[in-house]
Amino acid sequence: MNRFANRAIILAAGKGTRLVSGFDFPKPLKHVAGIPLIVRVIRSLERGGVSEVVVVVGYLKDTLMRGLAHYSFNAKIIFVENDEYEKPNGTSLLKAADHVTGPTYLTMSDHLWSPRLLTAVGRYPLMDDEAVLGVDYQIDRCFDLDDATKVQVDGDRVENIGKMIPTYDCLDTGVFRITPALIEALKDADGPDGVSLSQGVGALAARGKMRTADVNGASWIDVDTPAAHRIAEQLIARYGDDLEVPRHLSAAAACA
Repeated sequence: MNRFANRAIILAAGKGTRLVSGFDFPKPLKHVAGIPLIVRVIRSLERGGVSEVVVVVGYLKDTLMRGLAHYSFNAKIIFVENDEYEKPNGTSLLKAADHVTGPTYLTMSDHLWSPRLLTAVGRYPLMDDEAVLGVDYQIDRCFDLDDATKVQVDGDRVENIGKMIPTYDCLDTGVFRITPALIEALKDADGPDGVSLSQGVGALAARGKMRTADVNGASWIDVDTPAAHRIAEQLIARYGDDLEVPRHLSAAAACA
């Protein structure tokens, strides 16, 4: 299987307390340079050729859906409810399992990235029983390395992944291209307390089926804290909505 995905899933069910604690709206509606985070993500997916976007909602779901209704999109927007949004993020993905019928992009509602990053993930020659994660080898660009999700690789295979792993080669950008194989791995690991995306990724990695795509210096930022929010606005002011940093520059990336 070696084809681009035209469907994407955005996980947008969580509370995001580090960024919007005390506010009456969910984290995906937090404005960055005047535009909600999730609107920026959807528009970036559209520019990458995605024609259908599945948004998994949970916390303050009605507020989020009303907020998105104020914007027009070329892509078809489908909402899937996660009524167990207190559980880990893998549970959110399982709620959208019926929409993973082939290669499907998966991203978070608080990650901004250059379309060049999506292209790198989309071009990876993915097999039916694999998933691929966009990774950044330019670790020194990360402004909050302690909070970043690290990845240890063997060639293009994930060996280990986590925020606290002692040895790593690159960083998780939060942009995946998945197949039903990841859904099955999450189902196998699911339990009363839910399941994390990392558990599914780890299960595929143990079978040698979790791949990596080098994003080749494409810009990205996880807008998870007030400090990251400030840097995101600075990056957009400097490089525009697409975060297209000239290749000869080494711009700071803010991650995880």
